[in-house]
Amino acid sequence: MKKPRFRFVHLTDTHIQPELGAPQAWQKAIRAVNALRPSPAFVTTGGDLVMDAQAVDRARAILQFRLFREGIDRLRVPVYHTFGNRDAYGWRRDDAADNLPGFGKQMFQRMLGQRDTYLSFDFMHWHFVILDSIRYSPPAGWVAEIDEQQLEWLSRDLARVGKQRPVVLITHVPLFTIFPQYDSGTTVAPSDKIIVRNAKEVRSLYKDYNVRAVLQGHTHVVEECVYTGTRYVTCGAVCGEWWRGPRSRVHPEGFVVLDCDEEDVTWRYVSYGWTAQLSG
Repeated sequence: MKKPRFRFVHLTDTHIQPELGAPQAWQKAIRAVNALRPSPAFVTTGGDLVMDAQAVDRARAILQFRLFREGIDRLRVPVYHTFGNRDAYGWRRDDAADNLPGFGKQMFQRMLGQRDTYLSFDFMHWHFVILDSIRYSPPAGWVAEIDEQQLEWLSRDLARVGKQRPVVLITHVPLFTIFPQYDSGTTVAPSDKIIVRNAKEVRSLYKDYNVRAVLQGHTHVVEECVYTGTRYVTCGAVCGEWWRGPRSRVHPEGFVVLDCDEEDVTWRYVSYGWTAQLSG
């Protein structure tokens, strides 16, 4: 008997701010998600939820998270959040210190009510894993890396799930992408701020499991790479080119809708029809 089909939505790179009409656009994106038929069973976010919490003061950071919440709280389904580099509070402030209230990932956790920055959950017979691809690395601020503690957790989590159940991984910074080739140059090595520096090690943990897709963000482009049956889908950006129009004049503001059946997941990118408000 065929297992039921279900849908979920992935919203990445919101970069919410009060300028350029971003709050109005964010509300429009949420309305577009709520209007989907069939409706999604849940929503995942892909990180960089706010424009920037790293270098701003506490009031500005809190304002951005509140604007994000004003949109996401209108969704009628559960939401699971991914941490992005822009969501870290205080890492690039002159007074950066562990005792700064809300420092680092704490503000993200408190403002969104999510205790963990990496986690897993099940829906029907599918298993979902949200990874935290951002590691604090002063004085540069951060690097894209899955830390050792998380790797050990991922190994245990997948072993518990087994090799038959279909799995979706979610990460802010891509594990694998061809973006650097067409953006910087075909022989330019990608930096550890564009791609997860230990992605090969991460893949070694999941390559023998039934990982059907890896959902990625960070670069704001829409692309799919497929290797050994795993789809690496870079999911565009709700904000497009940081609220200044389509990314690279190609990828409009939007989100990804994914449909799952017994063993496979299909996806499409949905533009919610925003026009950049450059005078705002």
